Order: sequence, then C-alpha cells, then structure tokens
Amino acid sequence: MLARTNLNQATARTGADRSDAAIRVPNKEETTSMTPISMDGTDPATWDPRLDALVAAPTHHRLLYEDDSIRVLSVSIVPGATEPVHHHRWPSVFVIDSLVKLRDFDGEGREIPLPIPDKFELPLTVKLPPQPLHSVRNEDTVAFHGTRVEFKRGFGG
Repeated sequence: MLARTNLNQATARTGADRSDAAIRVPNKEETTSMTPISMDGTDPATWDPRLDALVAAPTHHRLLYEDDSIRVLSVSIVPGATEPVHHHRWPSVFVIDSLVKLRDFDGEGREIPLPIPDKFELPLTVKLPPQPLHSVRNEDTVAFHGTRVEFKRGFGG
C-alpha cells in the first residue's frame, strides 16, 4: 500500500478524473533540478519532454497520482503490443505484479537486457535509475502490469 497523502497539501490525479488535459510535459524546473545519471550515462535534463512516458506512450502509462515529489504510473502492456519509444526521466521503484515474457529495446531498436533478477517472487520490486529512450514488447499471451513510483527529487529528496 502506498503511504497516506494529505490531499490538502498535494494534488492527486486519478484514473477517474484523468483527461488528456491532465497529461502534461514536465516543466523546466522538474527537468533541470535533477542530479541522477541515467542507465546509459546521459543527463535526463537533456531528454525531450515530449518523449516522457505519459506523453509518448499514454496507452500503456496511466497517471495514478502526482505531486511535487512523486509521480505514480500504472504500466500495462497487452499481449502482442509494443509501447511507443519513451523515457522515464526520474529514478523510480517499479513494483511488478504480473510479469510475462517481455523484450526491451533502446531508442534505436537494439534489444537491451531487462533489469530483472534470475530468481524472484511476485510482486517483484526493482529500483531503477532514470531510463533513457526504450520500448517494451509483450511477447506473451497474458498482460503485463506494474506500478512505477517516480521520484522527481531523486531517491534522497
């Protein structure tokens, strides 16, 4: 269960009140105040905000909650589907409750290893640095699902 939030101090956006207007491009302060280095060593502050997961791949990323510190996404990929190329500019904790046969590709279409241990139990929790451009394909007969908690101020903030 996620920690409780004081709704007087934070703005929550849920699937029930989500509209296309609720999807926004991260502002300059959000993209330049970060210090984490990404999986490929590039600076997330230089990444195109239009390729943010919610903007570039909204069919697969649904906003559950957002405030100044965190953003929580529901990530789903139906069987046979491939996400559009997108990135995740903030470090995150990804809680995977339905793991299926997946393949991950970088922004240029090269297959890259998934950050999943050999042995695990569900739910699987993975701590990730910012993820540069990538696209995931579900090659299974069942849907993939996970919840990604992105930390806008880094893990220490």
